[in-house]
Amino acid sequence: MLAADLVYSKQFPDSPWITRALLPALAVEIGCYLASVFVQTRNWFAAFRPARAQAALLWFSALVPYLIFSLGAKTLHSNAFYLLVALTAVFSFWHVILPRRAAYDFGFLVIAAAPFITHVFSRIYIGPDRHVHAEILGQLMWIRLGIVALLVLREWDPGDFGLWPALAEWRIGAIYYIIAVIPIILLALGIHDVRWSPLTGDWWRVSGIAVGTFFGFLWVTVLGEELFFRGVITRALLNHLPSRTLAIIISALVFGATHLWFHTFPNWRQASVASLLGLVCATAYARTGSVKVPIVTHTLIVTTWRIFFK
Repeated sequence: MLAADLVYSKQFPDSPWITRALLPALAVEIGCYLASVFVQTRNWFAAFRPARAQAALLWFSALVPYLIFSLGAKTLHSNAFYLLVALTAVFSFWHVILPRRAAYDFGFLVIAAAPFITHVFSRIYIGPDRHVHAEILGQLMWIRLGIVALLVLREWDPGDFGLWPALAEWRIGAIYYIIAVIPIILLALGIHDVRWSPLTGDWWRVSGIAVGTFFGFLWVTVLGEELFFRGVITRALLNHLPSRTLAIIISALVFGATHLWFHTFPNWRQASVASLLGLVCATAYARTGSVKVPIVTHTLIVTTWRIFFK
C-alpha cells in the first residue's frame, strides 16, 4: 500500500484523492474479493445463519468501499449511492428471497451481466478527475458478490473453482490454447475484428505489461466470466440437455451474444470471435469438469490478443 502511495503521488501530484480515497477503498475491496475466491473464507461465511444475515452482511460489504472512496474523494452523490444500494440489495438477497428455480437462476444471470453491458459503474464511482478509472471498484465488487451469492447463498456446484489452477489444469488449459489460438486468430483477422499490432518498447516494459495483463485477466475478468458462463450456464445445459454437443454449442453462442455490446452494438465481429472462444472453453469444461481449465485457456487467448493485436 505504501509503495502504491509513492508511485501515484509522483505520477499524479495534483490528485491527492487517489492516495486518500481510491487506494484505501481498493485495499478493502481487494481483501473482500480474495475472501470470496478462497474456499476457506467462503466456508467461514457460510457458517453464519440465517441466510438473510449472510445476505445482509454481503450487502453491507458492497457499500463500504464505495463510501470510503466517495467520502475521501468528496464525490458522494446521493442518486449514485441510492442506485448502488438498490443494485447490490437485489443481487445480495436474490437467492435468499426467491425459490431455487431455473427461471430465477436465469434472472440472476441477467442481473449479473447488466452492469457490465450498461457500464453503470462508471456513473457511480466518479473521481474528481478523469485520468483514473475508479469503476474498477465496482467491477471487483460485483464479481465477488456474484461469487458468494452463487456459491454460498445458492449453493451452486460449478466444479473445481479457485484462484490458482493445479499443475494438471495448467497443462490441459495450455493444450486447448495451443489447439485454439491459430483458428481464433485467423477468424479475428479474416473478419477484421483485430489487426496485427504487437507491443513495442523496452523488453522489460513489454514483459511487465504481459505479466500484468495475464494475471489481471486470470484473477479478475476471466475468473468471473468462466464461473458464470462455464460453471453455471454450461453446467446447467449439460445437466438438462440430452446432448453434450448441443449444450456446448448453445453455451458458446450465449457467450458470444454477450459480446454484441462490446464497444458498439451490435458488434458481430467480436461476438463471432467470442463464440469460437466459448466453444473451446465450454469443451474444455465439459471434458474436465473444472472451471480452472477454461480459465487458463481463456486467459492465454486474451493475453495473446492484448500483446500482439489491436
